[in-house]
Amino acid sequence: MDMKNVRLCACWVTLCLTAPHLSASPNMTVKDWDDFQGMLMAERIMSLREEFKDAEKLKAYLKYFFLAYDVPRDNLALEFKRYLPVSDEVMRDALISLVRESSEKVGWTRDKYQQDYSGEVSNARCQMHFAIRWLWVCTDAETKKLLWDIAMDSAKDRVYRRAATEAYLRRADVDVQETKDFFKSLFEDEARLPADHITVFKHGIETVLKEKMDETKREEIDAAYRVITAREKKE
Repeated sequence: MDMKNVRLCACWVTLCLTAPHLSASPNMTVKDWDDFQGMLMAERIMSLREEFKDAEKLKAYLKYFFLAYDVPRDNLALEFKRYLPVSDEVMRDALISLVRESSEKVGWTRDKYQQDYSGEVSNARCQMHFAIRWLWVCTDAETKKLLWDIAMDSAKDRVYRRAATEAYLRRADVDVQETKDFFKSLFEDEARLPADHITVFKHGIETVLKEKMDETKREEIDAAYRVITAREKKE
C-alpha cells in the first residue's frame, strides 16, 4: 500500500469520525487531502484501532462513512480493513449487522419503499448497498454463502443482487471452478436473471474485470460476460 493510498484511507476514516459533528461547521470545505494532515495524529489512530475492535462501534462509523462521499469504495474496503486494522470477525459482524438493520427499514425490493423519498430511506438504501459491496473482504464461508444467496434471489432488488455479484467475484477465495458454478447458476435460468436485469449485471461484471486479479479467473469472468452479451443480442 503506497503512501498516497494510506493517506486516502486515513483521511476517509477521519471524515467518518467527524461526520456526526459536521452540522456545526456547514461551511467546511476540502481543497485536497493535504488539508487533513493536521488531523491525523498518531494517538487518534491508535484510539481508532481500539474502538474498531467492537463490531457495533465499527458499524456506527461505517453508517456515516458510506454516506460521506460518492466515490468508488470497493477496493478501499481492503485498505480500510488492513490499515486500521480490523479483524475478519469484527468486519463481518459489523457489515452483516448493517445489512440486516437497513433491510428491516427498507426491505429487499422497491415495492416496499418506492413511494417514500425521505432521507432516512435513501440513507438506509445507500448503507445497505455499500455494506453488501464491502463484504468481499470477509473471508469466512458464511459471508460467501450470503453473497451467493443475495445474487441468486430474483425476488431481491437487482441493485443489491449486482452488489453481491461484484463482491462474490472479488473474493480471493473464489476460484475458477466456483466462478464457473456461480455464473452457471445465475445465467442458466431466465426466471433467475430476467432480461431487464442483464444490463445491470453486465455493468457489474465490467467493473470487476477492470481490477487486478488472477488472469485465469479474469478469463472465466470475461467468458461469462460474452455469454450474456450474446444472449442480450438474441432478445
